[in-house]
Amino acid sequence: MMDTVLGAIIASMTHFIIGTIIGLPAVTLTELTNPETTDIFLNTSQVALFSSIIHIGAAMGSLIAGAMNLRLGQRVTLLLTLPATLLLWIILAFSPAVWMVLLVRAFLGAAQGFIGAASSNYVVEIADSNMRGRLSGIIDTCRQIGFLLVYVIGTFNLTWRQISVVCGCVTCIPPFIGLFFLPNSPRWLVTRGRIEEAEKAFTFYRGSHFDVRPELKSVINQFENTTANKTSVREQFHQMLQPGVYPRFILLAFLMFVVHFTGNIAIATFVVPIFQAANAQLDPYASAVLIGSFRVAGTIAFLLIVDHVGRRTALLFSSAACTTSLVALGAYFYLQNGNKDVTSVSWLPLTSLLFYTPFVCAIQAVTSLLRGEILPTALRALGASIMYVVFFTGMFASTQTFPEMITATGEEGAFWVFGGCCVLMAVVVAITLPETKGLSLEQIDDLFRSQNQESLKKLQSFESKVP
Repeated sequence: MMDTVLGAIIASMTHFIIGTIIGLPAVTLTELTNPETTDIFLNTSQVALFSSIIHIGAAMGSLIAGAMNLRLGQRVTLLLTLPATLLLWIILAFSPAVWMVLLVRAFLGAAQGFIGAASSNYVVEIADSNMRGRLSGIIDTCRQIGFLLVYVIGTFNLTWRQISVVCGCVTCIPPFIGLFFLPNSPRWLVTRGRIEEAEKAFTFYRGSHFDVRPELKSVINQFENTTANKTSVREQFHQMLQPGVYPRFILLAFLMFVVHFTGNIAIATFVVPIFQAANAQLDPYASAVLIGSFRVAGTIAFLLIVDHVGRRTALLFSSAACTTSLVALGAYFYLQNGNKDVTSVSWLPLTSLLFYTPFVCAIQAVTSLLRGEILPTALRALGASIMYVVFFTGMFASTQTFPEMITATGEEGAFWVFGGCCVLMAVVVAITLPETKGLSLEQIDDLFRSQNQESLKKLQSFESKVP
């Protein structure tokens, strides 16, 4: 199983890139918005685009990545994307004009979309069912390390151009080298009819002493029984509309969009300005590093417990904790903006966010895990890419609207809206999401199909009783 863990770590390291791409504005906007700068200057509208345009690029990249993952596999997609991403970081560092900075940020977002779908699917598909939650948690841990990395770099006396070069080299080169030593996903190989290679890949990840034939046979049977070898993009779209599949896509689309209105990305992107607005006499950059550390620590803690407490329980408990923190943070800004003396509670913004951060990271980690778990194997490449389109669209919406929400409702209104979205997510999860802990991907597929059949029977029984 050590090869499985190693493979998951190498694929997850690509998420260093995503963390640094998203977190870059937090430590560079101070320089880029300085009117006395002799370098590039961003006005208010350009600042919003610099922070959010990556998510539009990511949505488009995810859509294109679906076809690449389907045809080339996740590993090859990553091997092609990583050198291109490093080149984009270097181009960003030498960009001579605002329009080029924004264009390169959009392309970095597209690379983020390619990386997200491919790496997440790869880890889910190589993992044993008893370790899948923990191994998928490594993805989110690496993404949070990316945030922390860029926050730490921001404390040094580096220009935004130098930060870009450092981020590119540190995040792109190591996983590119590691991926050369890994096989393709065995489940993807089955969808392409490459059964011999799939058996070798399973043997690589399970160990030569392990009989992989039962697991391989289960994957082959599930693929043949549920898809009738429908492997083209058009056929997969048709398959997604089947009664046993589309309810899952609706649930996932809801989670992928609403998860960003729990405040996670908006707070991570604007963490330094938030502390500056709080007037809490704390160094905003040091506070950002502390928040980044809690993001990493919280994701690691989630990684250790997810396969014990379950996905559903983790989502419900974390949503309740985030709601409490956001309500408290909103109350602080409500008092401050109402000209009340908040000196005695100046500790509240940092304390609230430190309590909030591990739980919101757990929410995102669980939703990322579910994205890989509840999609059928044969539809996972294209389905995950579609979910990433929704995911990054939600990310763009929350990042782009956060400054406008503050202008319209004050900081307190923005944080209370985020708290309300946490409650909404918890309600939907409690009603619709079954527990997937400890189940193989094929068992999860059967669970959702049987659940859908039971729902249809109840609906038909109800309709028969209506006069």
